[in-house]
Amino acid sequence: MLIANYYLPKMITLKRQSFQTNENGEVKLQARAVSRGVAIGRVVCLHGEKRQFYRIVLSQSQIKQELKRCRASVRLAKGQLRKIVSQKTGNISPTQAAIFETHLLILEDSSLLSKIETVIKQQLVNTEWAIKVVAEHYLSVYRDIDDEHLRERYIDFQDVTERLLCALGTSENSDVRLDENSVIVASEIKPSTLIELSRSNVKAIVAENGGWTSHTFILARELSMPALTGLKGILRQAQTGDIAIVDGFHGQLILRPKDETVKKYKAAAKQFQQVKIGNPDYPKGKLQTLDGRSIAICVNLDIAKDYKQAKQLGAQGIGLFRSEYLFNQNQGYPSESVQAEVYREIANLAGTDGVKVRTFDLTLEQIDETAEREKNPALGLRAIRLSLSHEKQFRTQIRALLKASFENNLDIVLPMISDVSEILETKQIIREEKAKLSRRKISFGDPKIGAMIEVPAAVWMADKIAREVDFLSLGTNDLVQYLLAADRDNASVADWFRTLHPAVLQAVKKVIEAAEKSGIPAIICGEMAGSPVYAAILIGLGATDLSMNIASIPRVWRVVSNIAFEEASEIVKGLENCKTAGEVEALVRTGFSAKWAHLFPPESLPSNN
Repeated sequence: MLIANYYLPKMITLKRQSFQTNENGEVKLQARAVSRGVAIGRVVCLHGEKRQFYRIVLSQSQIKQELKRCRASVRLAKGQLRKIVSQKTGNISPTQAAIFETHLLILEDSSLLSKIETVIKQQLVNTEWAIKVVAEHYLSVYRDIDDEHLRERYIDFQDVTERLLCALGTSENSDVRLDENSVIVASEIKPSTLIELSRSNVKAIVAENGGWTSHTFILARELSMPALTGLKGILRQAQTGDIAIVDGFHGQLILRPKDETVKKYKAAAKQFQQVKIGNPDYPKGKLQTLDGRSIAICVNLDIAKDYKQAKQLGAQGIGLFRSEYLFNQNQGYPSESVQAEVYREIANLAGTDGVKVRTFDLTLEQIDETAEREKNPALGLRAIRLSLSHEKQFRTQIRALLKASFENNLDIVLPMISDVSEILETKQIIREEKAKLSRRKISFGDPKIGAMIEVPAAVWMADKIAREVDFLSLGTNDLVQYLLAADRDNASVADWFRTLHPAVLQAVKKVIEAAEKSGIPAIICGEMAGSPVYAAILIGLGATDLSMNIASIPRVWRVVSNIAFEEASEIVKGLENCKTAGEVEALVRTGFSAKWAHLFPPESLPSNN
């Protein structure tokens, strides 16, 4: 039933906004460094939730194209809403349908589009910013309405503007880019946003929220981009255009720095850039410890083209390709042909080294906006659970992977396995899809199947899981989170997220032993593998296959080639009787300083807690 009392308030006159560098004095803010390096640049503030954006000043010649882009996004958003409320959808209640019909009415009000276009033309700004300006005025009017029923409609308007912003990601994209030397500042930065912005010359990122193992900051480290987090209320202190210094070594953000401060940091920033883009002494041959134990280093990737650099740095394959970065929230699941093309590209780049593609590691909210919001998505319908419950889309991905694996060294990784039945069900789907492709005379390969070990249940079932797969992939980021019940992106519980907790070390060892017993590889592909300190401990635990971000490869290669497996095993053996993470960290500091002081300066070792 359509909500009858639809109401769009009269909008007050829009005023031109200006953005100038704040003339206040230098401000130093302490933060948590989550990607090393030093950068100096101008702040660009990001806004939006599902689709993040920033203010772009356009030239008069760009306005015509921008208006086309704006209108296309409105058409797309209307089409999405009509599809949702149509009888064809058939999976939403009358109440849900009424809400989306209300949203459609808001979009069909011609005055809304007219006001957005007016801002674009008068202020010479991008559509995203124009929507923000118009939305803020509308929302201020809504909140002042006396009628409580109408006043609460601001929530519907927020949903509509968010949909418009998302639709802009699939309409004609503006050809503008960020200015050089930009420092991105936001409440939270999504991985997809960072990938999009990385095409510009982004120097650093600063956020209120996110932890060391969040996907955004993993990606920042892959891009060798300094990053800080934990700065509450940063959008109230930083303004677009401000000069900012990001010190990713000491965890400090300096806003509107004095000339002498800029001069002090210029040398450090220049040195970091030279290291970042320089010509390193690429390693030759296979990686071995001093006593001859072979260690394979692979790379974790989201962007296929980055493998060339990883290969030069010593990577021997792609240990984890995160396929969910193909998933555009505005468009939904990529088509079978699009997926197959991307998987072939990454497989061709990897060549005989091989690539392991993880199936979509998504949450329910990412794929279905009509679904009821889960209270705890980390424990909800996600990863392999979501794939098996949305079998049509899962089969599409499986077919694309099978096609791409033809004459290519491409394997499949199943995320968040907690039960052997999930593997058996997937293997049955693969058999059925192979049979269908065979009947259609379409060529396909025979990819190996691996299981991500990320939850405690999988650790205790590792021996049985190992009998059903060709390899294990140990995702240490989520494993630590689930073992210790500490959200890896929640700064409030950062002190409880202890990678060297005895339970974590025991779990890793159990998984490695289960793989050895079944004669299959165990690939450590979380952040633990990319830390020189943790990598040495993993080798002591018996690991021989490590997969990490690009930036970590040279550091880990240097350490591994200069330690002995025998030494690492001796240190790890001494950790077995530790009862707390603090005890483990203390022994690691002592053992590393005694044996490898030349490789690990004191500041690189776990700190006292």
